[in-house]
Amino acid sequence: MTEPTLEFDEPPRPEDFRVVLDGVYAFIRAQTGYEPPRQVAYFFRDERGKIVGGVRGSLWGRAIHIDAVWVDEAQRGRGLGTKLMTAIEEYAASSGHPLVYLETASFQALPFYQGLDYEVFGELPEISNGETLFFMMKELSR
Repeated sequence: MTEPTLEFDEPPRPEDFRVVLDGVYAFIRAQTGYEPPRQVAYFFRDERGKIVGGVRGSLWGRAIHIDAVWVDEAQRGRGLGTKLMTAIEEYAASSGHPLVYLETASFQALPFYQGLDYEVFGELPEISNGETLFFMMKELSR
């Protein structure tokens, strides 16, 4: 058997990385019986149908990972972020995923998540020029 060649891609082609993800998911399924993460999302749309806010999470095991939360700058301060988080948390809890976890940087939304009762369980200092990455979690009631 010959040695495989090592290649660098920037950015990697989605179809190439899909091979890697499929391999990881097959291994995880064999070890745990769980299917790959399933993505769910909520969106706010304006009167023209334009997305002005949203949240996406990935359900797996007993948890949901919050992949991204965003509210358009013109819409901030109206409670939309809280409504997005509440909606996805309620969906997660009702579908058997009572653990929520996410990451946020020190220049992003740490106080926002703390106000929603998320707790820091880890930190990665100096992720970027004086910034810290915070790992946060929250246990939901079912």
